[in-house]
Amino acid sequence: MGEEHARPVDFTGPAENTSFIIRSAEADEIPIVHRIMRQAFEQFRDRIIPPSGALLEEIADIEAKFKRGGGALLAWLGGEAVGSVQIDFAADYMYIGRLSVVDSARGLGLGTALMEAAERIAVGRGYVETRIGVRLSVPKNVPFYLGMGYEVLEHREYPARTDSWYVMRKRLEGAER
Repeated sequence: MGEEHARPVDFTGPAENTSFIIRSAEADEIPIVHRIMRQAFEQFRDRIIPPSGALLEEIADIEAKFKRGGGALLAWLGGEAVGSVQIDFAADYMYIGRLSVVDSARGLGLGTALMEAAERIAVGRGYVETRIGVRLSVPKNVPFYLGMGYEVLEHREYPARTDSWYVMRKRLEGAER
């Protein structure tokens, strides 16, 4: 993702004495990104139709994102990788996806910190907008992203109409493109 964004950033979460580090994932850490994503999304297996793409994504899919110039961030707590988020770049916006925090680390502010770190990368690259996809079958996620300043850009449905999702966007301050 570029050395300018690889510097670790320390965060203190809302839980007392909880601190964690977020940094860019290196190519050899793609299996860690994949493992965290799979662990975090496992709760949705057999519960949403069609299945979450995160449960179908392979290491090679993440490698392809890296080769296109995208990447991932990892959150570390006590020397253990417990969260990740993936990023990809389009012409007019940066896409943030697969926000993942393992069960044991939820509620510590990692999801918010990972999103904020990804948004800083977008600003650093001159992007004025980030976008995300949010499944409506996971209703708690919509208020989370609305609270972070995202707005609904469009509503899309899966072909079988068994579920739908919002494409949400956030206009970023401090970026020029």
